[in-house]
Order: sequence, then C-alpha cells, then structure tokens
Amino acid sequence: MPRIARFVRSDKPTVYHVISRTALPGLPIKDAYKEYLLGLIKQFGQLYFVDILGFCIMGNHFHLVARMHPREEVSTEEVIRRWKKHYGDDAWISEEQAEEAKKRLCSLAAYVKDIKQGFTFYYNKKYRRQGFFWGGRFKSLIVEDGKPLVNLLAYVDLNPIRAGIVK
Repeated sequence: MPRIARFVRSDKPTVYHVISRTALPGLPIKDAYKEYLLGLIKQFGQLYFVDILGFCIMGNHFHLVARMHPREEVSTEEVIRRWKKHYGDDAWISEEQAEEAKKRLCSLAAYVKDIKQGFTFYYNKKYRRQGFFWGGRFKSLIVEDGKPLVNLLAYVDLNPIRAGIVK
C-alpha cells in the first residue's frame, strides 16, 4: 500500500510543525550532538527559503516550527547568491540550473532530509557504525498564523520543562 502524500501548500508562505524521532533506543542525541544538529538546521536554513520560528532538540527527537516560502516569491538571483554562499564563490550555477534548484530550496521535505542525512552521517562516523538513525518519515502539520502558532511555539519551548530536563 503506498504511503499518503505529505500535505504542503505552495501558493503562499506556510508554517509547519515538524517532528522527527530517532530509531535508536534511549536518548542518543547528547548535548554535544544537539549543537551539531542545531548547526545543520542553521546552515541549511541559510540555503533553503525557510524561516525557523522555533525549535527544540530533545534526546530522542526534535521539533521545528518552520515557515517555507513558495517558489513564486524567490528570485533566480537570490538562488544563485545563496548557492554561492553555501557552496563557495567558485560554485557555478546557471540561471537554468538555478530555476531547477529553486524547486528543491523551497521544499520542506528536501530541507528536513538534508538535516537528517547530515546528522546521520555525523553520528555514524563518530560511532563507526552504519545504518539509519531516524525512525521513519518526519511528521509535519500545517499551522495557522495567530493564536495556533503562538500556542505551538509555547508547546515546543516548554517541551524540555515538561520532560523534566530543565526547570
């Protein structure tokens, strides 16, 4: 049975609540690894057309509150600028390639995939292991602006407090 397609909006900026859990037992995301994961979120956030409104990295999962921007809002020149900033000034990309890259750089799935793959590579190299780190697909829910968004941001921020990790 095929999986259900992820519901995304591409006609206007849209906020998503993203949740992804590890497949490993216990709490494999230690504090030092949280810094690395946060670095990936920031690094790819500068390449992709995304605004990170909130996040929480726990020992076995993470939450992101992210606003993705539609392709229609993005100029080819901005794609080229971000491409060179991310891959280096020597990285050449034509306008035609930039138009194709725009599809990926406005994709929530591609953004989260790059974060998860980057972290898996880091973790597996550190522990000299192979295989998956994350448990299945990430979950994503569209969030309305206004009170629902404020409530979600509070929920994400309070996650470590409810788990008893911090006061």
